[in-house]
Amino acid sequence: MSDKLEPIDQEQLTSVNGGMDPNARWIMMRESGGNPNARNPHSTAFGAFQMLRATRRSYMGADWQSHDLGKQYAGASRYVHDRYGSWSNARSFWQRHHWY
Repeated sequence: MSDKLEPIDQEQLTSVNGGMDPNARWIMMRESGGNPNARNPHSTAFGAFQMLRATRRSYMGADWQSHDLGKQYAGASRYVHDRYGSWSNARSFWQRHHWY
């Protein structure tokens, strides 16, 4: 038996830590194509999940202007939990209305 440890790649590490909910990824790709720097020129929507400024301030606190995808996902997850109960419910709403 070898004592040598095999390195794991980023994808394996993400899956061990839970990764992103598939429904969140689905919404994110439709909202911004996965771009944490995405801006909507017609509103205050910003980031991978295109949350409005007031929503970002409420759910991201001091990090409301962050370009960090992890912080955006955490804030969006809090918002989705409060409004829809789950990412699955948010996706169902998005599919009916083309926004969430």
